[in-house]
Amino acid sequence: MVSGLLLHYVGLSDMLFVCCNKMMFVPRKSNCMKLFRSSSPAWPPTWTFDAGVYIWRVLFSNAGEILGEARDPEKKETWFFCLEEATGTLLWRDLRHPEAWWTGIEAIEGGRFFLHGFRKPDMPQHLGIRAHDLHSGTLLWSSEEYTFLLAQGDDVYASREKFSGLEFYRLSAVDGGVTEELGQDTSRINDLRQQQNEEDFFRGYRYPDPLSDAHPHADAARSALDGIVDPAQVAGNLDVLVEAPLLFAAWHIAEERPENGRPSLKQEFLALNTDSGKTLFRGPILTGADAPGMDSFFIKDHQLIYIHERCAIHAHDLNGAAS
Repeated sequence: MVSGLLLHYVGLSDMLFVCCNKMMFVPRKSNCMKLFRSSSPAWPPTWTFDAGVYIWRVLFSNAGEILGEARDPEKKETWFFCLEEATGTLLWRDLRHPEAWWTGIEAIEGGRFFLHGFRKPDMPQHLGIRAHDLHSGTLLWSSEEYTFLLAQGDDVYASREKFSGLEFYRLSAVDGGVTEELGQDTSRINDLRQQQNEEDFFRGYRYPDPLSDAHPHADAARSALDGIVDPAQVAGNLDVLVEAPLLFAAWHIAEERPENGRPSLKQEFLALNTDSGKTLFRGPILTGADAPGMDSFFIKDHQLIYIHERCAIHAHDLNGAAS
């Protein structure tokens, strides 16, 4: 069961609060600026998808699909979309919950995905389950009685509040019918959750770490970035991921002329081939941020993925980038 991969940055770093710690290293003077050749992007995205509104969350099915949640804060509207992971081909978009704003994704499992509503708009408790076919977006069944807990194979485990307390149920993922009443015993639910936590859902994912003495490639990264990144101008962390011979880095700096007249940040992204000395990509991926974000990019299998300007997914193919 894929319970979800939340991009902590999700293109909305101005909505996140992160303490602005300085980087934990002192750069050495060197001629690295001469070693890395600056150029226009030599490594364009393999595919992109522009939602036109904020991409709030993306989940990977681990079977070749990306499920996304898009939100328009001004109109208070939410809609969902699905892409082919390898090519970015749009399978469907503009799927909407009956509740325009107060909804979200629960999980992907067995070629289906599950949406939830909320008990009340001002309360965090989820309520209601809507099951959809992942490949087409077609609604399979819905229930307003139950709260989703987890899915496993063709089973959905859910709860319902009664006067006597919280009752648990096993539902059919095919049609939503009750297949077993579990009473108030939480042990089975806890065992299933523990089993899912022990499974390796995130095999193939690699994430950046803040550049510090604890970074596994601290010395090599500092040497490569010396003369390229000025630590005195960095707000928050300098996030680095090394996939030798490739090095990826992202950091925030103050914008010179913010459009709204208020102090704001932009996030720079850099991709280097440390063997050839070639700059594969360098440029801003976010402007107008109120605070530094985190985990703004990651690698899954052979693709580097990030959110560009809050609204677009960009994917770069690692194959060939190291040559």
